[in-house]
Amino acid sequence: MKHGSRIMKHTLWRRELRGAALALVAIAMLLATTTANAACGSRGGSGPSAAVSLPALASLSAVPAGNINSGKGESIVGLWHVTYTMADGTFYYESYDTWHSDGTEWESANLSPLIGNICEGVWKQTGKAIHLNHVGWGFDNSGNTIGPFTQIENVVVGGNGNSYRGTFDFKLYDMNGNLLQEIAGTMTATRIVAN
Repeated sequence: MKHGSRIMKHTLWRRELRGAALALVAIAMLLATTTANAACGSRGGSGPSAAVSLPALASLSAVPAGNINSGKGESIVGLWHVTYTMADGTFYYESYDTWHSDGTEWESANLSPLIGNICEGVWKQTGKAIHLNHVGWGFDNSGNTIGPFTQIENVVVGGNGNSYRGTFDFKLYDMNGNLLQEIAGTMTATRIVAN
């Protein structure tokens, strides 16, 4: 009986320790400095959080499903691991990005969900060139809306169909449509395949 009692005390102690560790992580997140950020890319900027009117955002027509592939092995459709780098060569962020055959795209960035890490877009392909209009919402570290953002990407899939390279231009706006931040750079991606 004494051995069973020791195991139960040890189990309870581990649960309390785990709970305390989770509480410390939550407190650390709450005490983080409050700066403005936007989903899928922004690492700074500022702006009002009150909902006003949205700026007119550029849009693209989705490419018809029958026109997604300009040649054998060059389809963008699928799941990708993408690394973004700023124009000065500094790492910006990384993501998992899914390109759908209906001309839509969805991205999950390696950023805090508090500041927003989910974005979506529409794309079209002309020859080997693929143009993406990617949109989302920017938030500060407290979860208040800053405003919308756009990220225009131009990419080309590699000949083997398992990589792509391109450029991006990220713009964060406040709720009145005023540009708060712009970051440009390059990205590289590797296709993720089923094993």
